[in-house]
Amino acid sequence: MNFHTGSLEQAATTSARPTRRGARASLGAVVITGAIGLIGVPSVAQAAAITPKAFCAKISAATVSSLFGQKVTLLGADTGGSAYNDVCEFAKIVGKSVSGVTLNYDYKGTGTASENDTALSKEQGVSGFAIKSYSAIGGTTYSFTDTYKSSVSKISESGMLSYSGANHYGVIVTDVLPTSKLAALMKLVVSAA
Repeated sequence: MNFHTGSLEQAATTSARPTRRGARASLGAVVITGAIGLIGVPSVAQAAAITPKAFCAKISAATVSSLFGQKVTLLGADTGGSAYNDVCEFAKIVGKSVSGVTLNYDYKGTGTASENDTALSKEQGVSGFAIKSYSAIGGTTYSFTDTYKSSVSKISESGMLSYSGANHYGVIVTDVLPTSKLAALMKLVVSAA
């Protein structure tokens, strides 16, 4: 599992709607690669296939904006390169500056929490990766912070991942948010799945 910011920068320089390449999902300033995971709540056990458009339609842009602290709009809903993956990209683009939130649900996720966390820390451009366990949601859940540096800019990120069997959920934002706000964003993902 790889998380990094960077494609949002590309979106700001090319168009308001980012493109997806291969297994990478890009959004405003966030890229998710591979399986991202979350929760072990009773409703998650019944999680199953849902189209990206239907998944994202269940998530309020106003609620995401409130938790993120900036007004963002849904830029896109995509599979992130996998038929089992739903990715919602909420962002704000001002000139060449992009900030946003990416929410992810993978109902056939692979890899262990340890393998995925290690991959995150080794993603090209990522430094200062710090992860800590978070138990209030369920499953094997972690919050993280890092810095992503591309040839264009340097962005402080935070996010949350949770793993419950094959159901993986994730949140990544182009800012360092309190764990409580990351958990609230994560609960949006779980509810939509």
